[in-house]
Amino acid sequence: MKRQTKVNFFIALFNGILFGVLFTIAGGLIKSGSVDWVNFVSTVLFGVLVGTIVGMVIPAGRIGSHFASRISQPGQILYRFILYSVIMITMLLFMSPALNLFIGSFLHKAPIAAVLPDSYSLFLPFYLMGISLLLIVGDPIVRLAENCAR
Repeated sequence: MKRQTKVNFFIALFNGILFGVLFTIAGGLIKSGSVDWVNFVSTVLFGVLVGTIVGMVIPAGRIGSHFASRISQPGQILYRFILYSVIMITMLLFMSPALNLFIGSFLHKAPIAAVLPDSYSLFLPFYLMGISLLLIVGDPIVRLAENCAR
């Protein structure tokens, strides 16, 4: 496996773990006022799986870097904001419906037609949480992934 592929895998995995845990807790607190601890592990693992797959299949980092470099220079806060926004929007576009279907239909046995329309109800709060967190820990996650890929 090429080194860059390994780095991309670890970035996707670490982001999947971070956001799988964060969004499972935050989603429960926002939607129902509590965390579903009974299904917590399965929900986080499913989120990590989906996040890692999406992160490996869709080159959101490369796309975000392309857009960011047209407006700003690498290392600047505007560059990082644009880069992380593209990554977060891409992840949420796929993860929101996947997790909503998993939690609603698979775990709680609700019909898909009842669950699917609610898929993007937490998009804005998740985007704001995600972008804020990536601006803080995005660069350390990349460095950790580069070290793990050696």
